[in-house]
Amino acid sequence: MRQPALPLPVLVLLPLLLFGATACQSAPEPDAVAPAAAPAVPVDDGAPGAAQAPGGPGARGVHVGGAVQVHGRQVGRHLQAELGAFVDPAISVDKNFAPPAGKRWVAASMSFVNVGGASYGALGRMWAHDSAGQRHPVVKTGELTTGKPIVFDSLEVGERAEGWVVFEIPESARIVRLQYQDANTQANSAEGFWAV
Repeated sequence: MRQPALPLPVLVLLPLLLFGATACQSAPEPDAVAPAAAPAVPVDDGAPGAAQAPGGPGARGVHVGGAVQVHGRQVGRHLQAELGAFVDPAISVDKNFAPPAGKRWVAASMSFVNVGGASYGALGRMWAHDSAGQRHPVVKTGELTTGKPIVFDSLEVGERAEGWVVFEIPESARIVRLQYQDANTQANSAEGFWAV
């Protein structure tokens, strides 16, 4: 038995209806879409102290002579931090001033330049990470044979602060990385790391 022919309007609209059905399918869920490029952050080098690194587990630091930029929570606040030199051990110019028994000092020559649009009233914090995963804060020592400690009251846009920071560590410790953290931290951008 012969099928009745479809009316002409139906024959014209049928391809459009089929095309529209495929063109109007819902977009894939956000999880299924390839993620957008993330902001550039240092890559993990597997060294101790990875838990404190920005952007996830660990971060590769630049080396001596390298600079990193950190961005504070305040809009436009940008600080460039540079590690100029690293000495081990560090020695005070005062012969009567030395670390306690079983400890030694290591020191970093640091330069901070305000390259943003807002002034800095606080420098932030630094640590030295050793190969055992321990983190050692900055200590006050006075002038070293290599130079004077950094002095930082405030830093206007375009200004620079330079000087030495000192870490007191066990005699047997081996420092592998230095870390700077902005006083007003912002996730993934307010820290800098240097491999030493």
